[in-house]
Amino acid sequence: MPDVLTIRETVQRAKSDSLPISEYTLRRWIKTGALPVRKVGAKALIFYPNLVRYLQCCEESDKPAATSASCGIRRVDV
Repeated sequence: MPDVLTIRETVQRAKSDSLPISEYTLRRWIKTGALPVRKVGAKALIFYPNLVRYLQCCEESDKPAATSASCGIRRVDV
């Protein structure tokens, strides 16, 4: 399998690798800059090992604050 994929191809490959991720979530991570991509015209190309590394980083962290910061999620304390 190729390692450089479009967003939809990345979602399909992640599901086949038992990494359930929605297209919406993937697009949000790309938009916030949490997941690096290369733009080719209107397409965003993702290096699949970067996604796997990103997901492992989020799962390995024991601290809730570190998890949210490393995953591109902002916490707002009211």
